[in-house]
Amino acid sequence: MNTSKAYFKKVFSRFGQMLYLTISNFSKNAMWESASACAFGFIFSFVPVTMIIFTVLVGILRIYPNIYNFIISFTSQFDSVVTITPVLDNMLKIRSFSSFNIFLGVWVIWMARKLFNSIITALNKVFRSVSPRKSWFNQVLTFIIEFAITLIIAVIIIAAFIFSQILSLPFFQTILEYFPLLQKQSSSNLGTFVLYLILFISTVIAYRIIPGTKPLLRRCVFYAALSTVTFFIVSHLLNMFMNVTNYNTVYGTISSLVVLMMKVYMFFIIFLFCAQMIYVSQFFDTLLRSEIYLLPPYSCKTLGDYLRRFLFINPSEIQTPENTVHLEIGETLYHKNDKVTKVYFLKSGAISEAAEHGFTLRSQGCFLGDVQCILNQTYQADTQALAECELISFTADEFMQIIEKSHHAARKAISKISEYTSDLQHIQNF
Repeated sequence: MNTSKAYFKKVFSRFGQMLYLTISNFSKNAMWESASACAFGFIFSFVPVTMIIFTVLVGILRIYPNIYNFIISFTSQFDSVVTITPVLDNMLKIRSFSSFNIFLGVWVIWMARKLFNSIITALNKVFRSVSPRKSWFNQVLTFIIEFAITLIIAVIIIAAFIFSQILSLPFFQTILEYFPLLQKQSSSNLGTFVLYLILFISTVIAYRIIPGTKPLLRRCVFYAALSTVTFFIVSHLLNMFMNVTNYNTVYGTISSLVVLMMKVYMFFIIFLFCAQMIYVSQFFDTLLRSEIYLLPPYSCKTLGDYLRRFLFINPSEIQTPENTVHLEIGETLYHKNDKVTKVYFLKSGAISEAAEHGFTLRSQGCFLGDVQCILNQTYQADTQALAECELISFTADEFMQIIEKSHHAARKAISKISEYTSDLQHIQNF
């Protein structure tokens, strides 16, 4: 019973830490503004991307004209915002390419990149501290993903058409006659299914390729599914509580555009939040080590400080039997002038440091030996446990990685070094 209780406690503790780190980094990276930029890029790229997709489909439409009606029925859900039928009809009439057509094609491709460039920029903000990608590579990646996504969308539309044709066969129609509700739902929701399938596959590709940190495929699939399902629920709730028809009557078709943009903005918020969760999942140990080093002292009384101490004071995820140190009352952790081989995080208990200038009490949540490790000094005090203590040890290399990979931890380390040198100068002057 105790084992299962400890397991669930560890699971809930990890979930709380991951959620806090995700929300914290989401806010620090200004993802709200990035979601707005992606939604704005969608305005410029929607029609150009659609034209590229239709360009891919035009050859197939000329050979198999039956797919034309399927595409028109699929795109009819966007008629309140933009009518795509005239664009498709005009593209089917094109038989030769002029210099103007080529110029127009280049312009369409260039405008279509706005959305993909916004997405890459946003994901780079999430993974910038660990991604080795160069800016020029991101520009090349923008065009690669642009054509890859549009090609995938075209393939999915063709596959959906083939599936609808299969369902129209006499054998399947006979089966569906016994399930009239299923037949009604399958015909009305096929377009919606195609749309969300496109979102899901595109999200998996974005999560897997753009960061440059090679996140696990199953992790990308999981968070892409979470993003898609969450957006579906949010969109469904909006449709339930917002009657777009009434808004169209009062404000005209502009209301449909406003509602669409609101959905697009919400999608990118969910999309970037899940991307931030991938980053936290992939580098959880590093972020956790950084967070415990940044724990506020007990003198800080704000609600946020209480929450951080509650979530991170027991970092069980990085604690192992090998790096755990237990001290009884009166035991010594290290002596003055010992070589600094490890830095210690005081998980519980209290330790007294006895130096030439007096005694210092170290309580739960403190780091010991961190300043000396950075300055490559020996320990500057004798230690003694004032209560039963449990500590987590870090090798010098492990601790220096915390400083190197987190600029917030580096800032705190600089502050502690400044305070330490100031105290030494004060003692020498005294």
